[in-house]
Amino acid sequence: MTVTSLYRLNTAEWTLDYSAATQLQQPGEPYPGWCPCYLLEHPEGLVLFDTGVSREMAADPTTYGPNGAPHMVELLETLDLEVGQSPTDHLAALGYVPDDVDYVVLSHLHTDHAGNIDSFPDAEFIVQKAELRYAFWPDGVQSLFYLEGDFSPLRSHEYDVTAITGEYDLFGDGSVVAFPTPGHTPGHQSLAVDLESSTVILAADVANSRPGYENGLVASFAWSLEASLESIQTVRDRARLTDADVIVHHDPADQERLPDPPEALR
Repeated sequence: MTVTSLYRLNTAEWTLDYSAATQLQQPGEPYPGWCPCYLLEHPEGLVLFDTGVSREMAADPTTYGPNGAPHMVELLETLDLEVGQSPTDHLAALGYVPDDVDYVVLSHLHTDHAGNIDSFPDAEFIVQKAELRYAFWPDGVQSLFYLEGDFSPLRSHEYDVTAITGEYDLFGDGSVVAFPTPGHTPGHQSLAVDLESSTVILAADVANSRPGYENGLVASFAWSLEASLESIQTVRDRARLTDADVIVHHDPADQERLPDPPEALR
């Protein structure tokens, strides 16, 4: 079987300095990165890849989660929520409610990818074990992007969490395959999606821009430069072997190649 529909659901736009998104290139130039998540319709279940930016966090970061996130106040000055919707609002527009989501695959647990986890308490969450372990004890600049208010529900016995190591075939038919692409974070993963018409690799933050992906220029704040470059090559090799189209998560031009909902890739 294949995925019958892939929807791109944008949640926000977060503007970074271009040199942060694409290693030391064009310092001072703005880079308006999209913050989407993706909905996959499959005959055996509904899948969400990432959960986007939390509007609750954006409204009051100082009281967000068990310990607050006051350092986000300044960073939020460059966040534009008006260009997107929450995942639940996107789902409603497509005729779904949160309980309809069977699986949530998380590329990693940075706040622009893992907000709104608590909107899907009935889903099974698929996340790399290395990412779960690191998220609670990040170091250096990485600590800015991990907010316990986003991912603390994953420690609750009320949530169904599958901590994976390595590649994971969600339905056992090759149509939705998570595969490790560490570097941006220790447990970062990308998603290969087999549609009837094509194969797509949702690369997540393997690189933060299309030029970065093509030229091996990763985010300046990447956890590991060496691992990031190896993961770019992993995605390139998989794309070549499967004739897949690679979508770079934050790149506006890449995102605009995907249709706006309610249209979808099929």
